[in-house]
Amino acid sequence: MPQDGSPFMAAAKIVCNGLTAASKTSGQAAEILLIEATSSASLDNQLEAAIASGADVVVGPLERNAVTELAYRESLPLPTVALNVPSQALSGAAPENLIMMSVSTESEANYIAGLAAKALPAASERYGEAKVAIITSSDAWEQRIAEAFEQTLAHANVSYEVIEVTDETLPTLQKRTEPTLTEEEESVFQAKKAQAYKDYPAGTTALKRRIAAINAERRAKIATSEPPFQAALLALDAQSASLVRNRLHQQMRIWATSASNPGDPRESSTASALAYDLDKMVFSDCPIVVRYDAQGFTARFESAMPYSLAAKRLFALGADAYELARLWSSKEQRIQFDGETGHLTLDRQLSPEVLRTPQTIVIQSGELLEAEPEAVAQTRLPHIESPDTAAVSGLTESNASTEAVSPASDKPLVQVDEVFNDVRRTDVKSIVIDPQQSLPDPIPTPMLPAKPKPLPENGTAAQMPSGAAPSPISQDFAPLHRETAVETIPPELSVEPQTDSASTFGQPNH
Repeated sequence: MPQDGSPFMAAAKIVCNGLTAASKTSGQAAEILLIEATSSASLDNQLEAAIASGADVVVGPLERNAVTELAYRESLPLPTVALNVPSQALSGAAPENLIMMSVSTESEANYIAGLAAKALPAASERYGEAKVAIITSSDAWEQRIAEAFEQTLAHANVSYEVIEVTDETLPTLQKRTEPTLTEEEESVFQAKKAQAYKDYPAGTTALKRRIAAINAERRAKIATSEPPFQAALLALDAQSASLVRNRLHQQMRIWATSASNPGDPRESSTASALAYDLDKMVFSDCPIVVRYDAQGFTARFESAMPYSLAAKRLFALGADAYELARLWSSKEQRIQFDGETGHLTLDRQLSPEVLRTPQTIVIQSGELLEAEPEAVAQTRLPHIESPDTAAVSGLTESNASTEAVSPASDKPLVQVDEVFNDVRRTDVKSIVIDPQQSLPDPIPTPMLPAKPKPLPENGTAAQMPSGAAPSPISQDFAPLHRETAVETIPPELSVEPQTDSASTFGQPNH
């Protein structure tokens, strides 16, 4: 866990909730040791505590600086699953015991830009080469997403242009991205206007109507012509993306990351309105944000569903970290599974970083629909069948006559409050490290009456040996302090800022 007072503490608690829930519902529950630290404790102190407590595998840290510190060490004493990646590529080999995973938006940007490049036509009939517009704001977090877009497009030899929008430049975006008529096409409309001035007396209503009809014909020609950009990559939050989307040509393919996720239209009127504004946009995100409603989440994890998108992603990070830790504790060099953050792949011989392929999601008629990458990586976006439609079409005639299929919006949802669910006291053993403390080594004491779950004979879950040697740390029950207010999640974790309809363009409410 982060040190006391760390801005990462709120995020770490949610990650720990996901890990604990995954452990409890896996059938291979592990004994989880929560290594907490005072502000004066070091990373070495925490690792020593894990060793002394008999841990089999370490999960964390979450802070990028701490992960970078681990990545540049020569060795680590225990198999470790770090929950972030260094900001720069490693200059040398990482310790053999280290693997790293994250839910960074930059990695999603690389993935979605790759799909956009595959979907581009070979060339533009009107302009020659196909071209992509990267639309972003001046926000530092969105600039990082735009930079990731640029890197992927440059690697794919795709021509692109970066357009930074503000409140002042937003009205000019449509003019900047719409088709330009050729001289020949413009001359046709000029000739029609000249003829109108000859046919009708100046200042008459008939002349005004004719000129208005010619201008409308010209606008229709522009609207149906091929735009200069065949696709747009949005490095924007959902609110800003909705303002931009309405100013882009209808023939342009629109792509984005989880930063532009409008939220669940079934649970929020604001999300529903944004979903219609962002129609036909393809974006990537963790499967957990679209796969469960409140009831399904509770059934899967035996825990209340976090309300915000950021909290759901962090919960998913913890859930997948548990499965990775279980496998990495036995030093499996190749790991592959479908998790709550996406499809995870590790080949430790090639890289210590876990490759995450996020879920591809299409917004269609106000719905968020999961789609296969191959289906959306086409020049024209195909129609994606809704799961509800598939369920209806799958019914036999006899069933259809007796059974009514309710739309997803009619399903009763469990109302839950926004809670950063604290780690349950009965689920973890808390170990508090204070280097300044000079008390004698205590004997580890159980927290509350345990509810043991038998492990399979070949189980690899982490266990604390009953005869573990005492360590020079304070081992006592110290539950996480319950927070009554939502704490700020550090931007380094690349989770999206939350916005509301009152936000000004490019200024989300963090």
